[in-house]
Amino acid sequence: MNQQSNNLLPFELAFYEIYDNGHDPLKAITDFWSQHTITDCQESLWALFESYRKCAVQEDAADVKQMHIFLMKVCRVLMAYFLVHFRKIEIDAMPFAFAEPAEVITDDLEAKQRIHSFFNRIAE
Repeated sequence: MNQQSNNLLPFELAFYEIYDNGHDPLKAITDFWSQHTITDCQESLWALFESYRKCAVQEDAADVKQMHIFLMKVCRVLMAYFLVHFRKIEIDAMPFAFAEPAEVITDDLEAKQRIHSFFNRIAE
């Protein structure tokens, strides 16, 4: 198997994990958000986009592995959200333990709402 196929195999397998006995998409979602903040996700995706945009080759093996692990987790959580919606699994009553306190999340969302409103007013 060539190196390119080796790199793609884990991504393919992530889509087949949903058929494992005991796979719980709600658990996949809660596990993800208990380990990652939305800001960390935003920063990681931005770094990935920037390296792609610049066609930069990441030389640091630890950084490559860390980004690969993160992308695999994002892949799994996207699949979990898809299954929740497709199978109409009730998610509203599910307790979440977020990676950061609710006050921090609320403050961040409110700050982003104010920024959005400001630029929306300017655009009008």
